[in-house]
Amino acid sequence: MSHPGRQRAQLAARLGGVAFVVVWIFSAQLQAAIPSWLPFLILAATELEFFARGWWESRTARRSEQPETDLDRRLPGEDDADLGWVEVEGEDGEPVLVAAPPAQRPRSRRVPYAIGAVIAVALFVVTLRIDSRDTWSSLSPRARVRAEQRFTKEAAAIAGRAVTVRCDDAYGFTGVGSDAAGVAFQRRGLAYLEPDVCRTLNDITAGRSVRSREDAAWAITVLAHEATHLRGIRDEAITECYAIQEGVRLGTRLGLPAAEAHDLMRAQFDRDLGDRSVQRFGYRLPVGCRDGGELDLRPADTAFP
Repeated sequence: MSHPGRQRAQLAARLGGVAFVVVWIFSAQLQAAIPSWLPFLILAATELEFFARGWWESRTARRSEQPETDLDRRLPGEDDADLGWVEVEGEDGEPVLVAAPPAQRPRSRRVPYAIGAVIAVALFVVTLRIDSRDTWSSLSPRARVRAEQRFTKEAAAIAGRAVTVRCDDAYGFTGVGSDAAGVAFQRRGLAYLEPDVCRTLNDITAGRSVRSREDAAWAITVLAHEATHLRGIRDEAITECYAIQEGVRLGTRLGLPAAEAHDLMRAQFDRDLGDRSVQRFGYRLPVGCRDGGELDLRPADTAFP
């Protein structure tokens, strides 16, 4: 690619990256679908590629330059402007020396690059704050304790006994620790939830908007799932079926309208039915998980789940 073409491509990449970040800041759906670091990684890779290509082209051009001859050194031209004189043809056709106009210095690119760097850093700080603002750890210790108490209360209602729910701040059992969104220890009556799940549940309880309806449905299902385990059910598929049904009332108790809670769990039910991934093979809903089926917790209620 030619040098002007490379500059245009670089400018387009920068403007596109900046535009994407700005849209990402104001779009909850985009924040849920794409992590904030991705556009900055793309911009960094673009800058590195253009820098490496420019350095290589400059080096190649220097190697291909022809050696300067004596004639080239004697002839005046634009390059001689710094000497103060150039040779031109006078009115009578004889060569004369006249004062050369000052040579124009190439425009410095440092200022535009500096401005672009400042804008990129500012956008990165803003997106970082948005990311950190929506995390479980960004809540105050007191708010986290109150949330865990509420989760414990709701889990006990499903389990039918005294249980404890903790948010796995250190990812000792969930997420990075085991790639699980929740884990239950039946004998101890203890369950751990992934911090992202806890944050979503807390937002639902507080009446704040969550990143997506899918996140809301998933968080409710995870809490209901672990609470169902604490009730004494070990089979993952049966537990998932019961959790989706319990999630309707759980969502209502957390503050959602009944119709919305039902819609969320219905959507989660459909996603589970369509999930054929190897990772969730053991969670595939049994045939009896349907309206009037053997796993229907409320057969008299025609609304399922």
